[in-house]
Order: sequence, then structure tokens, then C-alpha cells
Amino acid sequence: MLALYVILVLLAYGLDQIFTGRAAFLHLGAVTATIMSFNVLMIIIPNQRIVVADLKAGRTPDAKYGKIAKVRSTHNNYLTLPVIFFMLSNHYPLAHSTDYSWIIAALVFLMGVSIRHYFNSNHARKGSPRWTWGVTIALFLAIMALSLAPLFSHKSYDEPALSELSLTEQQIKLAQSPHYEDVRDVVLGRCSMCHASEPFYDGVRWPPKGVMLETDSQILRQAHVIVTQSGLSHAMPPANVSYMEDEERQLLIRWYNSSFANGKS
Repeated sequence: MLALYVILVLLAYGLDQIFTGRAAFLHLGAVTATIMSFNVLMIIIPNQRIVVADLKAGRTPDAKYGKIAKVRSTHNNYLTLPVIFFMLSNHYPLAHSTDYSWIIAALVFLMGVSIRHYFNSNHARKGSPRWTWGVTIALFLAIMALSLAPLFSHKSYDEPALSELSLTEQQIKLAQSPHYEDVRDVVLGRCSMCHASEPFYDGVRWPPKGVMLETDSQILRQAHVIVTQSGLSHAMPPANVSYMEDEERQLLIRWYNSSFANGKS
């Protein structure tokens, strides 16, 4: 169990370095669910078949098969709550929109253990270890603190005027593109309610991942992210809450491609 926990925490850290917290949590949930499925398909069910075959043949089953299956079943028991949390986390940005999302993931796994340990002990009539309540509450408070950390660490910065920036050749082409004014209107209308120094979308207290899209300089610097997240994919806006149209997504792609001499990215 300890080895499995270490592997899952390392996986959470690795995924967090590659993806956003939102995507990392979904991948972590998928991997955890796969581990649970393989515990059943590769260990628990095959061991059960061996035991059943021995009983049918009149042989005494080797106890090791039951012990091994019980260990994997216990792993699955402790992973049930965390995997549900990760698979549903996409709907709760407060859980993953922080630089500490991998630490939150590690604490969620521990909460799964503490909660299940109480119920397992209670159902097995081995007492009611109420100390697990205190552990669970402490872990939950730690997760809350990590989730709210950006609220206290976020700082506002004065953006320089576009003329004062040292722009790259690609950014200059993007700024001079005939599509840019329309693109700016799309970004300001569909994205800036969250990606602002002071977001006004209900429930968003700071710009996700620190990305602000209020000024020309910010939009030009984030051009690749904008076209990747909102043009080439529909990852943003989340669940298309601001109703970005397909034509607007295509506009973003045409604008970005205009910065390349051959018209292709």
C-alpha cells in the first residue's frame, strides 16, 4: 500500500508538470481506475478461479491466493473515494486551479484511506476509530489552504503599452494581422471575464494559472495558448460557458496562422 501511494504521488507530480491541474486530475483518476480494474481482472478473479477449481476437485485451496486477493481488494477499497473525486474534479476548479494541485492529490489519497479505515473498522466490528475524523478534517483544511493560496499570493502588475514592448517577429505579425481587431474582441468578450487581474465571473477569484487577457500585450504573448486551447481544441472556455462560436474559433486559427510566412503553423 505504501509503495502504491508513493507511485501515485510521483505520478500526480509528473502529470502536473505536463498538464494543467484540471487535466492532470482527470489523467490521475483514469490511471487509478485502471489500476483498480487490473487488480480485479489480473489478480482477484484469476485467484478466485484457482480456489474454486481446487474446491471442485476436492483439494484444499492454498490460502495464499485468498491473501493476495484480499490485499488487492483492500487497495481498491481505499482508492474508491479518491478515484471518484478525481473523475468529478473537472467540475470544481477550486480543487485543481493552483500550483499545489499535485500536493492536493496526495492529500486526497490520504483522505480516502482515513475515511475508509473508519468505515472498514466499524463494519468489521473492530471498534470505531474516531481519531480518523480528526485526521480527515486536518487533511481537508490543508487542501482548502492550498486551494485558496493563489487568492493571497496573486499580485497585480501594470502592463506596459504595446509600443513599449519588445515584440518578437511573430508577435509583430500577429499585431499587424487584419484579423487582430476581431480576435481581440473575441478574447475580451469570451475570455477576459475570468482571465483578468480582477475576474468578474462568479466564483473566480483570480485569473486561472495567472493568465490575464485584458491588454494587447497579454493577448499577443499568450497567442499560442489562446489558439491551442480555444481554436485547435474546445478546452476553453470550460464547458463553453461564454458561448464561443465555431466561427470565432476558426478566426483564432486564421489569425495565428497569419504570423507564418507559408500560412501554416
